[in-house]
Amino acid sequence: MEREALIKPDMWKFESEISSEETEKGAISVEPASPKKSSRAIKKREVVDAIFAGISLGKSARAMCVEVGISQRVLWNWLASDEELMRQYQRAKELCVDAYAEEIIEISDEGSRDTYVDEKGREVINREVIARAQLRIDARKWYAARLAPRKYGDKLPVTHEGGDARKSVVHNITIAFVAPEDRGNEPNVSS
Repeated sequence: MEREALIKPDMWKFESEISSEETEKGAISVEPASPKKSSRAIKKREVVDAIFAGISLGKSARAMCVEVGISQRVLWNWLASDEELMRQYQRAKELCVDAYAEEIIEISDEGSRDTYVDEKGREVINREVIARAQLRIDARKWYAARLAPRKYGDKLPVTHEGGDARKSVVHNITIAFVAPEDRGNEPNVSS
């Protein structure tokens, strides 16, 4: 926490001074640490809308919180306490997945930096740019598959015994209790 405080000292003060009481208009009161910011009031709805708009375009919640000037902890508290906000956040994440799918196509089609002309006038493949593009594509595919596995996840082949896809496979498991062998000379001890 000390490291984070060194990076953004006002952020922690800002977060700790947000009033938990909301006004009827959906605004929150902010009492900033410095007098310079004392007239500042942030409307929760505008902040949340800006965050969700960024998320739906593929930005992370962390990046959007930094952009609007609140910590992620404040956002998580808002989401935990308001089911409607949570539904809106989930919808923004669904749109984010679709934005990533579109980005994958754009990254794949962008080839202007895939080759360059070296000092001898030869066209050379820029393997670093191609590898970076592949990494960006793979990261987006992985994330999309985790957020929307039914839509973007790997499809597993479904096979059935006997080759008939209409038949379901049912396995029977039988559990049987077997009496121990009678050894005859051992005394029957019961406690």
